[in-house]
Amino acid sequence: MVKYIPQAWTNYKRQSTVGWSITQILMDVVGGVLSIVQLLIDSSLQNDWSGLTGNPVKLGLGNVSIIFDIIFITQHYVLYRGARKVIEDTKVDEEHRALLASNDEEAAAR
Repeated sequence: MVKYIPQAWTNYKRQSTVGWSITQILMDVVGGVLSIVQLLIDSSLQNDWSGLTGNPVKLGLGNVSIIFDIIFITQHYVLYRGARKVIEDTKVDEEHRALLASNDEEAAAR
């Protein structure tokens, strides 16, 4: 949880996920799902479902990981999707202004 909360809070405060890679989260959700699936398969093969709760740390980490991954995916693809476009447009405008200003300075120097 320590590694997830600061990023979720930062995304919320900025209302954006620009500059942050979603790839690690997509891999993390796959790892969390596979971890829980492994617990289910092991318990199924042993016909002993207490194995599911017999490793509470693995079960807990898998669930916490999946919950935060869903939060991040929701932030990236649903809540702040439009923020990427606004920030990218702002950056382009700033770059154009800087380029135009340098062109004006060069023309004035001639």
